[in-house]
Amino acid sequence: MKHTNRKEKPYLYNSGLKRLAKEAKGDERIHMGIRPFGFHAGNLVSLYISPYLFFEEVKRLGKPVNFTLFYSINDYEQDELDGPDHIRYPFNVFPKNTTLGYAKDPESCHEYVIDHWEPIIKKCILTLRDHFTGLQIYFVRNSELKGDIKFKEILTSTLRNPTEQADIYRRFTDKEILEKPIQYAGVVCPVCKRTKGTTHAHRVNGDYIHWKCGTCGISFNASYASYDYWFYHKPLFTARLSIFNIDITFSGNDHFSEGDFLVRQEFIKRFNPDLKIPKMYFGPLILAEDGEKMSKSRKNVRFGDVEALMKHCKDKEVRKLQIVDKFIAHPTSDEEYIDFF
Repeated sequence: MKHTNRKEKPYLYNSGLKRLAKEAKGDERIHMGIRPFGFHAGNLVSLYISPYLFFEEVKRLGKPVNFTLFYSINDYEQDELDGPDHIRYPFNVFPKNTTLGYAKDPESCHEYVIDHWEPIIKKCILTLRDHFTGLQIYFVRNSELKGDIKFKEILTSTLRNPTEQADIYRRFTDKEILEKPIQYAGVVCPVCKRTKGTTHAHRVNGDYIHWKCGTCGISFNASYASYDYWFYHKPLFTARLSIFNIDITFSGNDHFSEGDFLVRQEFIKRFNPDLKIPKMYFGPLILAEDGEKMSKSRKNVRFGDVEALMKHCKDKEVRKLQIVDKFIAHPTSDEEYIDFF
């Protein structure tokens, strides 16, 4: 990762968690996010175990645990990553078919996968309040933010000038970027709900978006509000920070390895320079049984045993953790997920 002379430092692993707890007042606003088509061990560590250990340390230090938590349900993100090579070129990706808001539920108990997984995720996360009663917890779909002025500004700027963002990735990460495809947002077709096509943002008596669908062939020239969108998670993250006025973020190690600590600062500088830069915590790298990074995109996910992972992470400086059998839980139904908390 490229370096900078900025004074801000990331909060990493267990030592970073304890440093963050020492600096916390106890009433900060915290942001986390999840792609809602599963709830694997990596999600569990980032969204539940690391926050739990942080709250426990804050309480041990004699401070109140009255944080406000915002969990983004990322329905504007890609259903699957497509592109030349999404592992080698992570900044040359786009949706394979549609967004997570319109991806079909493979279990067929709901129309869309988000409606299958969102209730499970909520029930599991809300058990944090059984242990820390002063918490306030909110779950917000990205699509609910579309009408916010700052969200619209960042999204339409992303549509108009994606190469500006690609330049930030080139300067502040060590990842290779191809000259094309460079696209970080686009329309979801109002007819077929697919994302393959061309999106052009322009101004005709206000903001208008032209869409030509490459799947069903339909063309539209309509207002910004007439569409749903797919939106790459890095500019999308900046929009959410602006809306929620976030003090602290919790993220997985995959975001740190992609340079998000520096990239987020650059995006704030570009889109909302008056916004405070949040304190950013990044947890350990979670590896699957095959030794690769656990990822829904890599299709190597397993659900984690909450108690075993909590015990392992509590007092160790865990930088990398492979999810072997002793850390795996085996829910046999959707209802059984909550039994592990």
